Amino acid sequence: MNALLPVRRPRASGPVRGHRAPVRTCTALIAALTLSLAGCSGMPWSSDDKGTEKVSCGLVVDGSGSGTSDDTGVDVKKKLQETLIPFLDEQHCSSLAYAPVTASSWNSSCRHSPVDLDPEPRTSTEDREVLRQRARNSAAGASIEMLNCAREQNGSDVLGALGRIAQSLRETQDDKGGDLAILAVSDFEQTDPEFRISKEPLSTKAERTRAVNKLLAGRKLPALKGMDLYTVGYGKNPTRKPSTYEGFDQFWTDILTTRAKAHVHHDDE
Repeated sequence: MNALLPVRRPRASGPVRGHRAPVRTCTALIAALTLSLAGCSGMPWSSDDKGTEKVSCGLVVDGSGSGTSDDTGVDVKKKLQETLIPFLDEQHCSSLAYAPVTASSWNSSCRHSPVDLDPEPRTSTEDREVLRQRARNSAAGASIEMLNCAREQNGSDVLGALGRIAQSLRETQDDKGGDLAILAVSDFEQTDPEFRISKEPLSTKAERTRAVNKLLAGRKLPALKGMDLYTVGYGKNPTRKPSTYEGFDQFWTDILTTRAKAHVHHDDE
């Protein structure tokens, strides 16, 4: 498993670490995650079977305060336990890259190299399925390390996290191209030092357009064109009023579908 190391400036790839949890705590969390994932089946989305095609995959984990429990928002660790391994299986992921949601996701020191989920046996006696299972366990453990690191930095720059994971997938995509898929475990409540979605009026199309342009001012639109984006926890922050959900949804639809041209699949569809 690649460890998380602090860096002075962001890099597109390479093993870097953020703050680590105590060894015993981290080990216990990884063990609990692996055990719970072993019994998971099914997916929260409706998607086509890709057969044996291999897909480069990415994972976005939300480390903001709203991601600590179901009472305060989306319990990110719990959702990872329920959806990560089924996502890897159904999408036929050949690798998994990572990005955190923090106050400034592009510049966050929380980093982890992509995990190869379909390693080649080095000897004739190695069982490929055993190697794949070990790789999936390693990927699950890395997701917990990334979450722990992101929680120490707090904040909720969802747009930056999506941009960072999209760039990582583009840079590691092989010459043959192939499909790219992202699992984003987040309530999508953009709350960074420059923009708070909860403070923006989103009732009318004009208001939403102004809010989208405000968020994108000086920032890159995530390079999500043609990618499949699967969300878990989207819009499920309990502090959001039911009457504001439609505006919230249309805001993100404008960014993700209309402008970035991603194929978005929410967990309640």
